[in-house]
Amino acid sequence: MNLDRLRSRAAILLAMLMGSAVQVATAAEFEVLHYFTNDEYAGAMTLLRGRMAAQGHAWRDFSGQDEHGDPIPLLRKRMAARDAPAAVQLLPVDAIAEWGPQAALGNLDGLAKSAGWDRLLPEAVAETLKYRGRYVAVPVHLHRNNRLWTNTAILARAGVRPPATWEQFFVAAEAIRRVGFVPLAHGAQSWQNLHLLETVVLGSAGPAFYRRALIELDPAALASPEMERALLLLRRLKEYTDTRQPERDWVTTSNDLIRGRAGMQLMGEWAGPVFADAQAAGRIEYACSAAPAAGPGYIFALDSFVMLKVAPGPAKAQHDFAAALVSPPLQQALNLAKGALPPWLDADPAPFGPCVQASMSEYRLAARSGTLVPSMGVGLRPAMVETLATIVTDFWRDERIAPHTAIKRMIAAGRRTR
Repeated sequence: MNLDRLRSRAAILLAMLMGSAVQVATAAEFEVLHYFTNDEYAGAMTLLRGRMAAQGHAWRDFSGQDEHGDPIPLLRKRMAARDAPAAVQLLPVDAIAEWGPQAALGNLDGLAKSAGWDRLLPEAVAETLKYRGRYVAVPVHLHRNNRLWTNTAILARAGVRPPATWEQFFVAAEAIRRVGFVPLAHGAQSWQNLHLLETVVLGSAGPAFYRRALIELDPAALASPEMERALLLLRRLKEYTDTRQPERDWVTTSNDLIRGRAGMQLMGEWAGPVFADAQAAGRIEYACSAAPAAGPGYIFALDSFVMLKVAPGPAKAQHDFAAALVSPPLQQALNLAKGALPPWLDADPAPFGPCVQASMSEYRLAARSGTLVPSMGVGLRPAMVETLATIVTDFWRDERIAPHTAIKRMIAAGRRTR
């Protein structure tokens, strides 16, 4: 199913949602800070605003940015003045660290209890949405980070299948290189390098070690032989990339597969719509699978809205907004537009494409088996993620840097946060 059809379906579902809304008395103005401003979201957000209006709520976008186009400085000023918007599209870990101690976060426990969030969300996901045991954020999109994308024709020409283990990966990479293609498309931006390390650590050492090393930043785990082996594996992957084209965005890198230059890419599920559109246009036949690993493990990225403490008037609109976001028709519509999956364990897979359906099945299995772990972007504050991305990128670029040197820098960075 191509992206235009997904968007149309999303619009129809949202329109159905609006049509069933009941008019109520006008409530207080409801202000939202969000980043759903790209074309893919324009229709969805307009329709969501319409639903809120039909429930009697006056929606207003949070406005105001600094010279870099960043609204967060103004948000901090508003928070200090006790003039918070009702909802902000932010990583819960960042909002919780900054505003949790100030008692400035909202409380969604009433909605969560009535809707059964503790039953419908895996514990690993639910804990990222809570502060001191209470829900403060609404999940919207979920992606699998450790995903492998392959050009079917190139792998067939090389006589290999999508690899399930790292041993199979390197066999496939050698075969792809022998027939004249780049084995692994990788853009080598700092966040992509860190993303690749996540995939390598989980795939080589398992989810329990991943959590200790990359989420808890436990010095003993970071200093272990497992971490050194993961860094050496990361460096080995570099040998199979096109190092003549560094610092490329992930879409440009995905196009290496689409144009028939590269055989494989390790990239999150957000790449799915790019490949699906290209396949619909007859430009590629592709496959998606779990990234190579010695055992099961699923790294998730999560997009959410954090609720802030507001006056009683906006609080009603805040509740209605959160309830709309988690309703199955709206979750389905937004995730069809995004190419992501709803984070709810009871979500209907039928409307989604085969890659998202596979991911939903893998997600549920990981939730049951305790092998579901957050990405570093979900589990760590942005400043720490940026620091670690710099350390990993220095290691990627400069082969004179030994693994133990990079590890020492990671341990020092982790200790500064304690």
